[in-house]
Amino acid sequence: MSTSAGTDPTETTGLRTVKRRLLTELVNEFAAVAVSLDISGNGPRLLVEDLESGEHIFLTPLELASLCLASDEDREDWIRVGNYRDSRDPSFGRGPGGNGVRS
Repeated sequence: MSTSAGTDPTETTGLRTVKRRLLTELVNEFAAVAVSLDISGNGPRLLVEDLESGEHIFLTPLELASLCLASDEDREDWIRVGNYRDSRDPSFGRGPGGNGVRS
């Protein structure tokens, strides 16, 4: 659903009504996401949508608070997904001699 910030759209899909408001789109050279406030569930939550792949996630207040409490190492690990997944392997990019050439 694409809406402008500040609107309060209501969309009926099947048996339930979806209420969602686009808050912003965040874009840089690495990613582009849309962030919306969704009040269709049991409580308010954020909907974060990857504009490139269409993948999305709903984040509850508890999950958002957990992000604030995460360590630097936790956050670094979250970034290593998708195209960056292989970089979790400590030997990634190293050949037998550790010279940066994969065997």
